[in-house]
Amino acid sequence: MLHELPTISLPLGKRIYKLFVATSPEQKIKGLSGVDHLAPHEGMIFPYDNEEKRTFQFRDTLLPLKVYFIGANGKVLQKSSAKPGQFDAITCPVPCKWVIEVLDRDS
Repeated sequence: MLHELPTISLPLGKRIYKLFVATSPEQKIKGLSGVDHLAPHEGMIFPYDNEEKRTFQFRDTLLPLKVYFIGANGKVLQKSSAKPGQFDAITCPVPCKWVIEVLDRDS
């Protein structure tokens, strides 16, 4: 089902990522939960209409992820790591407009 989503290409750090776009509220809730494989330069982007504090859960995530919280100006506000099945949520206390999850290649 992941590969049925629209994609964008976006530079992040020194790499260009193919990001699956979570467009519906249901896709934003599901995110990468249950996904057991991502190519090295794939991930998901969660666009929002407004800037606000965001909290993400990872209990059903099977892959180690890097999570980037990005402001309306395009700057990374917070970068976090999530482990597979992590019980603790990750919150960005600074209002952000986008969240990007990519495979954590350092794990």
